[in-house]
Amino acid sequence: MKKGTIRQKIRYWFDNLMSKGTRSLLLLLAVITIVVVLIGGLAALALGGPDGSGGGSAGHSIWFTLMHAINTGVLAKEEGTIAYLAVMTVVTLVGIFITSFLIGTISNAIKEKVTDLQRGRSLVIENDHIVVIGFDENITTIIEELAIAYKNQPNGVIVVIAEKDKVEMEEIIKERVSDFQNFRVVCRHGKPDSVNDLRVCSLETCKSIIVNLKDDFMTVKTILACEYLLNEYANDNAYIVATVRDPQVLHPAKIAGGKRAEILNFHKAITRLMIQSGRHPGMSEILSKLLSFEGNEIYVEENPSLEGLSLKEINLRLTDAIAIGMERKGQLLINCGEESIFRDGDKVIKIALDDDPMILSDRAVIDESLFAEGSDPVEDPHTLLVLGSSDMLRQLIVEEDTVSAPGSKVIIAAEAGRIDMDLLPSQEELSHTELDVRECKIYKRHILERLAAERPSSIILVSDPELSEEESDARSLMLQLQLNDIAEDFGVNIPLIIEMNNTRNQHLSQMMRATDFVVSSNITAKMMAQIAEHRQNKEILNDLLSDGGSTIYMKNISRYISLEKPADFYTLGASAARYGEIAIGYKRFSDNGTFTIEINPSKLENINFHDHDDLIVIAKG
Repeated sequence: MKKGTIRQKIRYWFDNLMSKGTRSLLLLLAVITIVVVLIGGLAALALGGPDGSGGGSAGHSIWFTLMHAINTGVLAKEEGTIAYLAVMTVVTLVGIFITSFLIGTISNAIKEKVTDLQRGRSLVIENDHIVVIGFDENITTIIEELAIAYKNQPNGVIVVIAEKDKVEMEEIIKERVSDFQNFRVVCRHGKPDSVNDLRVCSLETCKSIIVNLKDDFMTVKTILACEYLLNEYANDNAYIVATVRDPQVLHPAKIAGGKRAEILNFHKAITRLMIQSGRHPGMSEILSKLLSFEGNEIYVEENPSLEGLSLKEINLRLTDAIAIGMERKGQLLINCGEESIFRDGDKVIKIALDDDPMILSDRAVIDESLFAEGSDPVEDPHTLLVLGSSDMLRQLIVEEDTVSAPGSKVIIAAEAGRIDMDLLPSQEELSHTELDVRECKIYKRHILERLAAERPSSIILVSDPELSEEESDARSLMLQLQLNDIAEDFGVNIPLIIEMNNTRNQHLSQMMRATDFVVSSNITAKMMAQIAEHRQNKEILNDLLSDGGSTIYMKNISRYISLEKPADFYTLGASAARYGEIAIGYKRFSDNGTFTIEINPSKLENINFHDHDDLIVIAKG
């Protein structure tokens, strides 16, 4: 066993005491002060006090000694014997040391506390709040949406924790979010997968958790950490919302979160929206409107006045909402048809401006003479051109093959060496489409002209994952400029879908051509915000975006009504109900080729529709 000298042991003891922090230092100073004051006071008393007469009590002597220790100016006015003054001088000198050390210790403690507050390490004391783990471009969308959701509720709180400086996060949020409504944002610094760091977010009292991370493996680790804490705190009401990009990680993420997890497949949601937007421009705008807390959104409401009515009859009596389904014994049924009559305990799923209870009016008068007879148009072979390469390519091709007619084609064009052929589906895996992979310089105009000359039905620009987000968006904008110019030269109008990383660049892209549609991760950010606020919306969105359930479509208006006379939305809805569909809005084109999307429009307004306008419906896949 190693033995040190007495001096080394004392120094080692002192170092350990110092390392324990401010409390230990203050305790040490207090002990030294008490010892010095007691010894000095008793020594002064033994020497007979200031005049050597021995008068005065021990308490009086100790009190004066304490004053000398904490106030050095007392010594200058002191009189007495040489021995007494010598004792007081020693006490005063020790007091100077103690006071200086005390001031320095308190100053450092305050500085450490301020630094700790700036780092965001203090405990959050909130109830029924939403915790967001991770900080990126999505955070702005999430906060803006939740702020709107809490507009009519007092004291809404979102807690953001990320491996980023707390002050920097607060400044970015203040810069990008203009209106917090009744909402507060509390930022904390910490590792997403650290159980100890997550404790400061008060998960024991939170409503829900959004895991907003781009790395799938870190997402799974973070879900595990959240699940551990929620189990420890016995918070059975809270749940976890997360997004994963790799479909192979989807199942492990669900296992990690158990019954508390609501996991979104990022690639599947985005690629399906891209494919639908290529066939029906405006689909991304429809979804953005439904996912936003501003304007019309999806609600689930219990309304006894609906008993005995079908969805068709309910919609003929609603003036400011559209019923799209029901919740029966916990099961959500979208577009459940004429045979499903509302019973006691059923809840209605509606699209409305707010969550106020629906009020039934008198049954609308329908002009059945305007009804038209039409069938769904037959899908023609579709040629999709994909420019660039990313980890979404496989899912994109699979989604395209699912909805394509036989004889369709997918052309993948990207720079040499950028396409990993092992990740793409083989031709044997595809039922309806032919896969054509080309390595070429896609940023050269003559290459783009050669590709455009094949007259693709739609073009998708995917974000380059090997570049920074800003560089990738800049290249996509450059490609868009060239493709717009080429389309004008060829006299064609090809739907162009662009994957953007930054919402600011989205706006630049949309300004260049009104019929271009930009799809990016802010769609999934809105989805996460919706589910974090209303958990049941996950199942509703899954149904509306699936290829087997009741999905959102745009179908030509002439399928439903004659275009000779104006029609109101009640008539459109009643005509759609004949096909087992629910009308939720329409797309109208203007003379300059642009269009507007209306969801849950005014029901009584008579509108003159044209043959290129579309009705937006929920129909069986």
